[in-house]
Amino acid sequence: MRKSIQWIFVAGLTLWLALGVAAWVTAQTPVNVEPTVLRTDLGGSVSIYATGALTFTEGYTVRLVNYGILTTNYINPTVLQAIVPAGLSAGDYTLWVLDTNGVPVGAGALRLVDPPAPTATPKPSSAPPPGRPILTIRNYTVEPLQVRPGQEFTVTVEVYNNGSRAGENTMAVFPGGTFIPLGDKGHLFWQVHINATFVATQRFRVPTSITNGIHNVEVQLSANDWEGNHYDYPATIPVEVIGAGTGAAPTGKPKVLIEGVSTTPTVITPGAPFSLTLVLANRGSRTAINIMTGADPAGAVPASGGSVISTDVLRINESVTVTLPLLLKPIKEGGRQGLTIALEYSDYSGGSYSDQQTVGVDIDTSLANRPQLLIKAYHTDPSTISPGDSFTLTLELANVGGGNAQRITLALGGEDGEQLGAFVPLEGSNVSFVPDVAAGQTAVLTMRLMVAGNAETRAHNLPVALAYDTGTGTREKGTQRISLMVFRRPKFQASFYRPVEGAAMVGQPMPLPIEVVNAGTARFNVAKLEVVGAGWEFQGENSTYVGNLDPGGSWTLDALAIPLTPGPAEVVVNIHYVDDLNQTQIYSQTLTVEVLEMPQPDGGEGPFTPETPPEAPPETLMQKVLRFIKGFLGLGS
Repeated sequence: MRKSIQWIFVAGLTLWLALGVAAWVTAQTPVNVEPTVLRTDLGGSVSIYATGALTFTEGYTVRLVNYGILTTNYINPTVLQAIVPAGLSAGDYTLWVLDTNGVPVGAGALRLVDPPAPTATPKPSSAPPPGRPILTIRNYTVEPLQVRPGQEFTVTVEVYNNGSRAGENTMAVFPGGTFIPLGDKGHLFWQVHINATFVATQRFRVPTSITNGIHNVEVQLSANDWEGNHYDYPATIPVEVIGAGTGAAPTGKPKVLIEGVSTTPTVITPGAPFSLTLVLANRGSRTAINIMTGADPAGAVPASGGSVISTDVLRINESVTVTLPLLLKPIKEGGRQGLTIALEYSDYSGGSYSDQQTVGVDIDTSLANRPQLLIKAYHTDPSTISPGDSFTLTLELANVGGGNAQRITLALGGEDGEQLGAFVPLEGSNVSFVPDVAAGQTAVLTMRLMVAGNAETRAHNLPVALAYDTGTGTREKGTQRISLMVFRRPKFQASFYRPVEGAAMVGQPMPLPIEVVNAGTARFNVAKLEVVGAGWEFQGENSTYVGNLDPGGSWTLDALAIPLTPGPAEVVVNIHYVDDLNQTQIYSQTLTVEVLEMPQPDGGEGPFTPETPPEAPPETLMQKVLRFIKGFLGLGS
């Protein structure tokens, strides 16, 4: 009897625990799992998407019930990725999402199936559509270009689907590695069509323990196709670190970069010769010598001569232009394509370096029947712009193709305008529309912009996104870039630091006390301060060297000049200063002096002679005594 009671108690407790666990699991928030079916012999990666108010954080993990914790990657607050190993038994499994304390907060379902048995299958009447999405990094930027330990920087990548299928659940993940990612390191872009692009931006911090040199930022690109197949495309972005302590005297090294590229003709065709012009710049800390430049023979071969161009010396922060005569190999795909350029160089210490960089060229496989838009020229009004200025940007858009371009949109700073940087659109948005541009014609677009007051004085690279219909039912998209130079504009004030009115007379020397004040907010190197003017004959030196003039600082120039004609006479103060491009510029300001006619005696001619006052009569003895007494008493003498 006692054993029966114990058995009934144990059975009831077990049933109560089972019902409690079932109710606990049921109370979890459901999550979406993609894909929902995996093969046992392959395993694979699954994505878990939060629903409702559920969000994920760093440290969340995924558990496969009846197996254990899976390798989990945090993508963003709504997406986790987990790796299911191969070799598990077939069946229906439950996935639990565990928070940082190991408490389940979400649940989903996953089915594992055995691989199909090999059987003879009849040849299908039509093969399934081949291909897959292929994600490649077409362009990237690192801002700033060189980073230091402890500094934050931004990496922006433009990813291009170069495959033959659209990418589903497309993601770009920056896992970190050498550099520390800031904020969400996963970026989800859902569906990316064939030939479409997307831009991912990630902020990083440089660890203080890093060493000088080139380090890589890892980028993990992934996508599924419409059949559920998963593809990974790992890539790296080079980042140069400078300023790290080594405990020894810094040695440095040269770094040759391709900073400009152009082709002649602008759009090249397979099998036709063209000239590739490259602007090479040394952005390292040592002089580069024996620079060898050549194109990848897989894409282009020499049109004449050899395949390598040699440059003897390239000093720090200097640039050189080289031209490669090439012949483009046969290619099936047109548009903006990458051409690999090999660089080899050395330094005076015997160090040797090699690098491969990719430049973009425009390739046309059927330009006779389709349009091709290029930014032919651009300029600003005024031609020189400074922080805080508003200006008009004029773009000349040329159709170099053989078909008409229709419904053209031009977007400054990319399609969404996120790369406008220091420029702000005025009187409209960053997007302009042109109905059509016929083959061989040019359209002129103007846009009003303003430069931010805190903009850096340098060349600002501004992307321009173009999209247009080709007339054959397709829409072409591409990005071109222009550079806008922002200068510091000086604000000098010239004046007389003491009055000169009434002191100027024809033929008489007079001083010109000039004072120049730097009324701006930036320091300028003033090479020379001079005063000139028509109708003046200057005596002695009329210029002086100043040097660095700080904001609020002043400098004086005391000149001596003879006015030659009466009336208003202009004095021009020329301030010779050095601008941000190390070029000497002149800032001029005009001062006016009223010159008087030399006075003449009444009714006569010739120079004026002042009258001599009559001599006073001699003092008497009494007058002298009286003057002495008044002086003694303090009443005057």
